[in-house]
Amino acid sequence: MSKAPNIKAELMKAWRLASSPLRALPDFILPGAPKCGTSSMYDCIAMHPGVRRAMRKEPTNFIHYPGSALRSRMNFPLAFGQFIKQKFITGEASVEYFTHPDAPANTRDIVPDAKLVFMFRDPVARAWSDHQMFIRDGSAKEDFSVIVRRAIKWLSDPEFAPLVASSLRTEAGPLRYLANGMYALHSKRWLECFDRKNCLFILSEDFFNDPKKQIQAVYRHLGLPEWELPAVPLARFGNYKDKMDSNIETELKAFFAPHNNELEEFLGRKLPW
Repeated sequence: MSKAPNIKAELMKAWRLASSPLRALPDFILPGAPKCGTSSMYDCIAMHPGVRRAMRKEPTNFIHYPGSALRSRMNFPLAFGQFIKQKFITGEASVEYFTHPDAPANTRDIVPDAKLVFMFRDPVARAWSDHQMFIRDGSAKEDFSVIVRRAIKWLSDPEFAPLVASSLRTEAGPLRYLANGMYALHSKRWLECFDRKNCLFILSEDFFNDPKKQIQAVYRHLGLPEWELPAVPLARFGNYKDKMDSNIETELKAFFAPHNNELEEFLGRKLPW
């Protein structure tokens, strides 16, 4: 039996779309990576008095509606509010953008001057956290080690290139756990579409060790005046009880080693993991 439509939600969506010409485009985007603290970072940004939240943190408009400036506005505040009260900026944190092959160009085509904030975390811990999230919501069925070993095989063999390209277009594809931790590779793809001065790269470990210092760097990057964050919202707590198998952890560390070396060169700093 099909689920009855949520009439209120459908009416709100219709209103947002109808009023899109009056809405702002995003000034900033957090494209990822997933499970790296983007929800907490977005909340910290949105607490600044010069920022207005989007209706949805992750609208993923630049994947779902490529080339449509109208639909790209539908989840953001009404722009004329800037003239009634105070000027504001707005943005989103659709982490599915990070590895999607079309997301950088689609984003540039609509908001070429957008400021981007990327967040990276120990890729082994990130992969496990991602899998545990899907275990918790019931959508992950296969054992983590099976998925990881298959992904390593695909990513290591050029013959699987068509499967890799197809998988990167899906939100929860079989390569998600590994691909989202190949930070330098995907960051360089974004830099093909955006000037590096528009991009800020934050390590999750740095953010959670000293969030107030890191958020000030983000405010400056977004062109916001300095403002003291009263409290640091922690948007999500993993609290996962299961532990990763030590053998698969070793295999993951070996897989990510060259990617981490590339990231260190890309960022010009040592990594904390």
